[in-house]
Amino acid sequence: MVCTVMALGIDNVLFSVDWPYESNRLGAEFLASLPLSQADKEKIAHGNAERVLGM
Repeated sequence: MVCTVMALGIDNVLFSVDWPYESNRLGAEFLASLPLSQADKEKIAHGNAERVLGM
């Protein structure tokens, strides 16, 4: 994930899971474990999607 953020930029990464093969809980735990700032995690979790979708 860190390589993805470095390549694409934090503003171009969205949170998703491969349900039903992975659970939202596991995805959220993975996101929480990343060596990123809380602000960057919030962008990935919801901020970028809100911006893209105009919410």
